[in-house]
Amino acid sequence: MSRVCEVCGRGKSTGKQVSFSNKKYNRTYELNLQKTTIEVDGQPKTVKACTKCIRTAKKA
Repeated sequence: MSRVCEVCGRGKSTGKQVSFSNKKYNRTYELNLQKTTIEVDGQPKTVKACTKCIRTAKKA
């Protein structure tokens, strides 16, 4: 089960976790994926989409 948005194609990104003593550790940032239903060619389709895409679809 991949953690990739089926609408925009975004995946997980990497960065640094910085502690109080300023030590830096590698970490990954996961997307907030939700199962949602969207209209494709007039037919409903269930996809895994990130919350950013879901909010954008509601505005359109």
